[in-house]
Amino acid sequence: MNGVAPLDRLLERWREQHLHRAGPGGPIHLLDVEVLRHGRPGIVDVVAEMDARLAHAVLGVRRPGEELRALGAVDEPTLGTLEDEEGVGLVVDALHDVDAARLLLGAVAGLADGAGRGAPVVSLVRDDDEATALAFDRRYTLTVFPWLTRGPHPGTTFLAGLDAAGFNHLPAPIAFWRRAGRDLGVVQELLAGASSGWALAISSLRDVIASGVSPDLAGGDFAPEAFALGTMAARMHLALDTAFGRETGDLAVLVDAVRPDVLAAAAGDSSYPGRDGLGSDGVAGDPTATTSEQLLDALRDTGLHPVTIRTHGDFHLGRTARTDAGWVLADCMPGGAAPGSEEPVFRSPLADVADLTWSLHHAAQVAANERGPAPASTRAAELAAAWEARNRRAFLAAYLATPGIGGLVPSDRRIVRRLLWLFELARAARSPWGAASVR
Repeated sequence: MNGVAPLDRLLERWREQHLHRAGPGGPIHLLDVEVLRHGRPGIVDVVAEMDARLAHAVLGVRRPGEELRALGAVDEPTLGTLEDEEGVGLVVDALHDVDAARLLLGAVAGLADGAGRGAPVVSLVRDDDEATALAFDRRYTLTVFPWLTRGPHPGTTFLAGLDAAGFNHLPAPIAFWRRAGRDLGVVQELLAGASSGWALAISSLRDVIASGVSPDLAGGDFAPEAFALGTMAARMHLALDTAFGRETGDLAVLVDAVRPDVLAAAAGDSSYPGRDGLGSDGVAGDPTATTSEQLLDALRDTGLHPVTIRTHGDFHLGRTARTDAGWVLADCMPGGAAPGSEEPVFRSPLADVADLTWSLHHAAQVAANERGPAPASTRAAELAAAWEARNRRAFLAAYLATPGIGGLVPSDRRIVRRLLWLFELARAARSPWGAASVR
């Protein structure tokens, strides 16, 4: 490749597209340039430092005048032109150009190459600041990180650890794309016919609300699915314990860290089931703790040092999918790292459990709010609350009954309910111990 200046200008255009803003940014420093495929068409992979972040731009080089087929909402994947030993080339964002994307899959994993007759159908299934994911012929997905970590990506190490531990409730990894100690992306099998856990939950809720009968009598009862999902979640935590080991936490330190957020969340949502500890015997299953402050004090005074493991970190319904073979973990982000961090955090596996039960609550609220003003919304809220309670019980019952999980969570079910109350409200407040995304 000749000339650094052309790449600088191309990366400026790439930055505009990925940050959705025009105008000058900070300086761009090239760190790593690799030609994955020479010639026309070609693929050039670039890592550069910009705006205090590591940017990862995958460039496709085409002959000027060739037809371009854009992927996703990008109207024009063209970034500009460059000149090398092959002459002038038209440069496109390879993740938003059909033919360049096919070549990239071949360069990364050797699974597809070339274009034209018999070439795999490509579709864009995800495109955000966290990752761009492409599906090929309902067989493979290629996930590429537009912004890199300084070392291994927590999402890929999480995926690799689960796979090595024998956890088979996920799309199997086929190839990890790494260079210079950095994770650039990953190729996985594509699970055909998978349905998002969020979509299935919302569909079930709509069936319940439309029918006007209790969730156990409605045609779209989600409880058997919630039970199976609880088993899958427990198996994930057992595999994570095997893959990454365990540590010991300090509950008093945790309570002090989340107390302001928990109290704010408990006071701010009167419909939130976590306020009464998911039980019928008082706050967090403790009839002597009548206020959130008292419950926090009771938790702090237990002197408990719970088992902590590397958790998923944002285990909501949208991270899961249902296939013909059962439930799978469809998304390994954030890989156990806290928001804004690249380092995995060890925490109680019940924090992941609370993420999921919080997601059930959120789904119930979303479905109930679709019904409009009272009185329709009042009845919808009652049915949604019944749906949530039923599926909480099913999920938790399966999780806690999974062989081996007793080694990771307290044996006292009252303490378990208290911890779930704590973690759910922390999640609802989106504290540093919770997660940023919704579904």
